[in-house]
Amino acid sequence: MIWLITGALRGLGFDMAKTALKAGHKVIGCYRSKGQQSTSNWDELEALGGIWTQLDVSSDDAEAKVKALVSQYGGIDVLVNNAGYAVLGSIEDVPLDQVHAVFNTNFIGTLRTIKGVLPSMRERKTGTIVNISSAIAIDHQPALGIYTATKCAMEGYTETLQAEVAGFGIRVLLVEPGATVTEFASTTGTGVRIELSEPYASGGIVKQLSDFLSSPEYASMGASSIAVAERIVETIDGTGIMAGKEVGLRLPLGKDTGAGFEKKAAAYANVASLKDVWSSV
Repeated sequence: MIWLITGALRGLGFDMAKTALKAGHKVIGCYRSKGQQSTSNWDELEALGGIWTQLDVSSDDAEAKVKALVSQYGGIDVLVNNAGYAVLGSIEDVPLDQVHAVFNTNFIGTLRTIKGVLPSMRERKTGTIVNISSAIAIDHQPALGIYTATKCAMEGYTETLQAEVAGFGIRVLLVEPGATVTEFASTTGTGVRIELSEPYASGGIVKQLSDFLSSPEYASMGASSIAVAERIVETIDGTGIMAGKEVGLRLPLGKDTGAGFEKKAAAYANVASLKDVWSSV
């Protein structure tokens, strides 16, 4: 199969690209901008047979570029929407231009690539679309409100997309990793940390979490990025630990994801217990 992976130059995207190549697939890895080629990851992926292509999902020409790749390679079998970045800061402090920018990458960027592959997938009646979300979309935390919003938006349309394209033989997978040992955890490398205003800067939960999430301690905790990549590839291929397992839309990965789902289930159970109230109107 031919895989197209956005944000493939580092972190989870790079590990997915390596894992897919080792599983026998052809991989087209996307990097955002020129000048990123001189890295050990670049050389390692090429040595494994990977192909690099420049694709900035935040650019208006991203859809056209993906369609050109579809034409060049005769179709894309697996699209992985992995490109994205975090924004740390209180909802009050994050400037609206930064809100627009992160939504343009994390949310609209995924729509651009999906629009690029869907016509071909529909015509061939086969294909898989993988959207990399986050456990934060289930278990919301202070200091990550805007980033969380991009992932919640992604999850909402991904559920709808699954219903819309299932009849065309297209599979949709929503991956929800928890804390992962990856460069993405370092906001100094691939994200934005907004300076906190008073009273947030003086202390409290936003300051505490903002400091922790941008710390070396957080960057080194959580699940192995390689292990997450292996589970994703195994889920697509139906191999390894995922052999014989039926996976629906969601694929949470990481020991810390369970608590979030349990908390969300309890919250919805409480809503359900108020049936006499919401059904009375």
